[in-house]
Amino acid sequence: MDDKFYRKLQLWAAWCGILYCVIYGGTVIIYPHNVPPPDPTFTAQELVDNFYLKYQSQILLGQSLSVATGILFLPWAVQMTLLMWKREPIPLLALIQLGGGILTTWVSMQPPVMWAWCAENAGIVSPELIKMNHFQGWYFFNMTYWATTIEYIAIFIFVMKDKQKPAIMPKWCAWLALLTGLAFIPETMLPYHKTGIFAINGYWNFHTAFLMFFIFTGASSIYMIKNIKKVKIAAAPGIGQAIGRSQF
Repeated sequence: MDDKFYRKLQLWAAWCGILYCVIYGGTVIIYPHNVPPPDPTFTAQELVDNFYLKYQSQILLGQSLSVATGILFLPWAVQMTLLMWKREPIPLLALIQLGGGILTTWVSMQPPVMWAWCAENAGIVSPELIKMNHFQGWYFFNMTYWATTIEYIAIFIFVMKDKQKPAIMPKWCAWLALLTGLAFIPETMLPYHKTGIFAINGYWNFHTAFLMFFIFTGASSIYMIKNIKKVKIAAAPGIGQAIGRSQF
């Protein structure tokens, strides 16, 4: 396969970040009426009656689609890894970013499975069982944030230390990555907050943190696309080659 074909693949992978923000954001949040998520203080029966039965078809379809579209985060993360790898003496930060990207992709896909199950079985199984799966989904979705936080911290460190031109992204975008990663930290205390800004539907944990996440992912995708068009990226060396290169 020629270089032109691989350049197109790289552009497609970078575009996946924007597609992820638009399509996944629409299927996991907007279409299934998760703006904001249902009140965490609902009883099990109230959760079923006021959310899962009220919007049953939209939740079932939206969350089923979000399981499929969550994979869009992976090509974006792999392309970011490629851009970072070629500039590092040893691709430590690139691999941390890749590991975080893989885990973030899984986190994007697993909770919607649970919410789709809740919608499918609302009115059939015990409301308490629906509530259990509903909250497990949100806890998994939010409290595993370190997978994304460590990924974005690696991007921040790399961009701030990288001296090659053109830069993968401007430093303000790297700072946004850091702030986004740190914005998720209060979600550690999610089980203790059923109301207020740190609740599942709170203005910090839901509106602010997730908005920053989508803004950074989309913005960085734009700069990745520009970088790919400017710079020819050759095949990255293997890990052994990268380590050997640093030793000699």
